[in-house]
Amino acid sequence: MNILFVSEYYLANHDFVKLSVELAKRKHSVSVVTSFRNFDKREFGEGVQVFEIKPFTTIYSVPHSLSFPLLKISRLVEALGIQVVHGLMDYSTNTAVAFLVSKAAKIPFVYTVQGMGTRTERVVVDTLAELYDWTIERSISQNAKKLILLSKSLVPRTRKLGIPDENVVVIPSGVDCVQFDPERQEVREKATVLRSNLHISHNDFIVGYIGRLVPAKGLPYLLEAVAKIKRTNPNLVLLLVGEGTEKVNLQAMADDLGIRAHFVGYQTDTLPYYALMDVFVLPSFFEGLSGVVLEAMAMEKPIVATNVGGTSDMVCNSKNGFLVHPRDFEGIASALEKLISQDDLRLNMGKVGREIAKKDFQWDNIVDRVETVYKEVVNE
Repeated sequence: MNILFVSEYYLANHDFVKLSVELAKRKHSVSVVTSFRNFDKREFGEGVQVFEIKPFTTIYSVPHSLSFPLLKISRLVEALGIQVVHGLMDYSTNTAVAFLVSKAAKIPFVYTVQGMGTRTERVVVDTLAELYDWTIERSISQNAKKLILLSKSLVPRTRKLGIPDENVVVIPSGVDCVQFDPERQEVREKATVLRSNLHISHNDFIVGYIGRLVPAKGLPYLLEAVAKIKRTNPNLVLLLVGEGTEKVNLQAMADDLGIRAHFVGYQTDTLPYYALMDVFVLPSFFEGLSGVVLEAMAMEKPIVATNVGGTSDMVCNSKNGFLVHPRDFEGIASALEKLISQDDLRLNMGKVGREIAKKDFQWDNIVDRVETVYKEVVNE
């Protein structure tokens, strides 16, 4: 099958990358249309063709770019004999244009809805995002052949947008539990080198985060939580992996609060960073179904996360982690103190999390379900 993936920042979405690579391994012809960020590493899986769209402009506070690649996408659809177009809902003008092209060419369009969309706490930006959500996004959702939701928590939203239930299917993100395995010797060796390079001792307790450093991720509340308990836990270290518009502000905040924090930037290989962590924290204001939480679970890390979006689909409160309210830094601090003081609890939660990842989120099963969707819409 000839498949075209369309996204704004393809490499920023590890689920989309993994799905495209796995489909290519199954002998599908997979092509991608996307824009790039300055720090994207342009390495793609075998069998995946990637075509770059250069945006007219980028709104860095969100961050999103604006582009209108009508001619380029139209030519690609015709030249590649595309049979299905799969777009990602991320306020992407690339995706919106691809929808128009697919509609004109009478090619089935599949739309993945990951979450509630970006919010920045800036009134003007968030108002425009809300307007986009209820106009362009709503139109695409209502006219897509099939809507893929990453979490059942998003079903009420699709009903509110007027999408029939028969057009909706819930397919979560997946995780490769063979790759994300804490017992892999090469990963443990890399983690040992990394620990030395970062001057982190074996007595330190490492609280980790991997993802974009943007307002929607609620990272100031993580810093506040660490600051609250650092006096009684002087060996506490914060490890943040990723880039984003808030990096400078977060570094300044960490300095002001006197936190031992390592900002290591964007990393193509996150495995040794997960291996170093004692606990993984995701303090987001909203999420769809977070791939980094699944990866951390596969790496046997207990999770502390805000109870938003599909996070409760992965994290069972008090079993493989703790769920807290958004903006509740005291809740995060309390959860961290329990995990710091109770080794057995922390280790058991990590093991339970890996078992959940292996049972419910293995990539082979996820790709099977997406293939079924493609076959359905193409046969229609």
